[in-house]
Amino acid sequence: MKLYEINPYVRFASPVNYKAKHNPVKVTDCRIFYVTGGKADIFIENQHYSLEPNSLLYCCGGSEYNIEAPNGFSPICINFDLTQTNNTLTMPISPWKQTQSLRDIPVFYNDIEDSTFLNSHFYLPEASCFLHFVEKILAEFSGNALFCRELCESILKELLLELHRVQKATAPSKIDFLMKYIETNYARHITNKDLAALTGYHEYYLNRLFLAHTGTNMHNYLLKVRLNRASYLILNTDLPLKAIPEKVGFNSYPHFSSYFKQYFGFSPAEYRKKLREKI
Repeated sequence: MKLYEINPYVRFASPVNYKAKHNPVKVTDCRIFYVTGGKADIFIENQHYSLEPNSLLYCCGGSEYNIEAPNGFSPICINFDLTQTNNTLTMPISPWKQTQSLRDIPVFYNDIEDSTFLNSHFYLPEASCFLHFVEKILAEFSGNALFCRELCESILKELLLELHRVQKATAPSKIDFLMKYIETNYARHITNKDLAALTGYHEYYLNRLFLAHTGTNMHNYLLKVRLNRASYLILNTDLPLKAIPEKVGFNSYPHFSSYFKQYFGFSPAEYRKKLREKI
C-alpha cells in the first residue's frame, strides 16, 4: 500500500481526561494524542517521551506503550485506521481500558511501503501548528452536518501528510522549508515557537541551525522579509503609509517605522519621497 492510497477511517475522536501510574497498552488501530493539559510520560518501542501541552504523538496499530500520569493529563485522542476495511467496527470504549491479554488484542495494521513514519510512531514536542487540524476533526466527528464523517477523514489525511512532510525533511531542507514558509506567511503572526512546531526541533536548537544555514536568526530573517515587502509597497503602491504595517505583519505603525528607519536609514515617508524622486 502506498501513501497516496490511504483512506482513513476515524473510529474515535474526543478529549479525554486520564490518570494512571502504570498502564501498558497494545493499540488496535492507529492513534494520535494531542495534549491540551497536564503531563505524562509514555514509553514506546524502547523510547521515552514527555507528553506536555501542545505535544503530539502518533503510533500505528499494533504498537505497545505504557503511560504514567500520576497527576493526570488531558489529551485529545483520535483512533483511526488507514483504510476503510473495518469501518463497520465502532469502538465506543475508552481507548485505554484494555480487558484482554495484550496478545489477544486484534490489530488493524496496514504497511505503507513509502512511509517509515506511518509504520511506527512519531513524536513532536511542539505541535501547536497542527491544533487547527485536530480541532476540525473533533468538530466534524461530533457533528451531524452533511458529509461530516467524510470531511473529518479528509482532514485527518491532510494532517497525516503534513506530519509525514515534517518527519521526512532533513535539517537543511527544513531550513529551506522555513525560509519559504516565512516568505509566504510574513503577514501572519509568527513566533519562533510556531516555526519550531513545523520542524519538530526545539526552537533554540532550530534557531542555531537557521543561523548556521542563513547567517541570521529566524526573527531577523522574518523582519528582513517584512521590511523588504514594505519597501515594495511604499514605492509601488499608493497605499497610505499607516496601512502598510498591517499588510506585512507589524502590529503598530511606530513599531514598524522604527525598524524601517534602522534598516533603510529613512523613515517610511522619507523613503517614499526620496526614492520616488529618483525613479
